[in-house]
Amino acid sequence: MGLGIIIGATLYFSPSTKTWREYTGNTSGVENLKVLNFDGKQRYFVEADEPITTIPFVKGHEFNYSKLLPESLRDYTWLLYIAIIIFIVTAVSNGANLTDGLDGLATGVSAIIGVCLALFAYASGNLRVADYLNIMYIPNLGELSIFIAAMIGACIGFLWYNTFPAQVFMGDTGSLALGGIIASLSIMVRKEFLIPIFCLVFFVETVSVMIQVSYFKYTKKKYGEGRRVFLMSPLHHHYQKLGYHESKIAVRFWIVTLLCVVLAIMSLKLR
Repeated sequence: MGLGIIIGATLYFSPSTKTWREYTGNTSGVENLKVLNFDGKQRYFVEADEPITTIPFVKGHEFNYSKLLPESLRDYTWLLYIAIIIFIVTAVSNGANLTDGLDGLATGVSAIIGVCLALFAYASGNLRVADYLNIMYIPNLGELSIFIAAMIGACIGFLWYNTFPAQVFMGDTGSLALGGIIASLSIMVRKEFLIPIFCLVFFVETVSVMIQVSYFKYTKKKYGEGRRVFLMSPLHHHYQKLGYHESKIAVRFWIVTLLCVVLAIMSLKLR
């Protein structure tokens, strides 16, 4: 919760984390006007005052959080925004924690997701690339790709000793932190609505636990005996019970994540 408050408040209130929109109207009297030389021509940009993010697969790919509230309550958008950020960080952190149940599973998935986030950070932080892809330009965001590269390297180094049979283990502290980092980076690059795509494994693992627990409680109350949808939850343990080796499960989950990352990157142009 604390991380969500920090991320949400910083992105909402800090002037150094604003996205830029191109301005093509009359420039006289426009506040916070930025002038950039682009291909020998001057182009004008203004900071977006509202909290905006990206919606995938739609032509108008920007979403304004303030539109979730009636006009009379839009002065309190910051409360709604921070609450949503807290929910996203909590959900992804717990998803990573639930995924960390097999040797190399959460580590490999996180490294692949990191590559996706690094590409998003570089694209949004580079004016030329952002202009070509027609995505929001966030100044200096490309610097974030250095941190993401360090995270990917740490995951790969850890994976060397965490693959089956694991010599070291991540534990709750590591998996919760890794999920929190992924959620925070997704929000910083304004791609939090893409999380269900490139974090599909985290999402499915979480949903499998919710379904299992809910159905068990419902059937126990109705029939006096709890019943299960899966042989065991989270989902990777269901496949273990079916007789799959954990290395095969982990690698196949990596492959699914890789395909989801490709789809998420394609969403930049598929509208």
